[in-house]
Amino acid sequence: MVFLNLGLGGKVRDGGNRGSLWWREIVCIREGDPWVDGIPLWEQFGCLFELADTKSRSVAEMFSLGWGIDGEAWQWKRQLRAWDEEMLWECQTLLSNLSLQVQSLHRWQRQPDPVIGYTVQGAYQLLTAQDSATMADAENLIWHPQVPLKVSIFAWRLHRDRLPKKANLVVRDVLSTAADSCVFGCGAAESAHHIFLSCSISGSIWPLVRSWIDITSVDSTSLHDHFVQFTYSSGGSRVRRSFLQLI
Repeated sequence: MVFLNLGLGGKVRDGGNRGSLWWREIVCIREGDPWVDGIPLWEQFGCLFELADTKSRSVAEMFSLGWGIDGEAWQWKRQLRAWDEEMLWECQTLLSNLSLQVQSLHRWQRQPDPVIGYTVQGAYQLLTAQDSATMADAENLIWHPQVPLKVSIFAWRLHRDRLPKKANLVVRDVLSTAADSCVFGCGAAESAHHIFLSCSISGSIWPLVRSWIDITSVDSTSLHDHFVQFTYSSGGSRVRRSFLQLI
């Protein structure tokens, strides 16, 4: 709809706290998709929206009828006043810079494959084709203004494998080889990857965290991958990515 009050009178629901983040963001489109100039037109030209008799017309319909100065697309509940006409001229000027592709449908496209769209095979190939996160990728995410410095330093040491885990202490001859078992008693060697990701005791925290903040991701093969994936895989706004980086 040209004023983009999408979902007006619709029955699409976001599922509340039980709905996934991805679906809630999709449903938010009904509040107005800022497809031009970064602000929904129904909000930018609210007075015109209230006067419009054609709120339900699609962008394609408005364009075909003509939304220019002499276009037939505009129908009003009353005669426009001088200030209304000035606002309409501003709106028409904004729309005049748009060029619609008549033969193309207005739809969401998946960048890796805009023709076929999303497939499980395509998603798998995309994930397996990506290189593992580099040290720099992970370390760029460590420093966060709301994270205590000692915590960031701890994470920095973890990524560089400089924490006094039992596996490291064995290498330095501080402990014997027989004393490298995980502190939680699971029997595995206490490496960084094990104690922070794969241990059945401490590693079980991550599914609980994902459930709490409503994201899904696959298990990472390294700490660097985990840190980068945890922050970026869920998408969303920059504020949300900062929130995940903080966690």
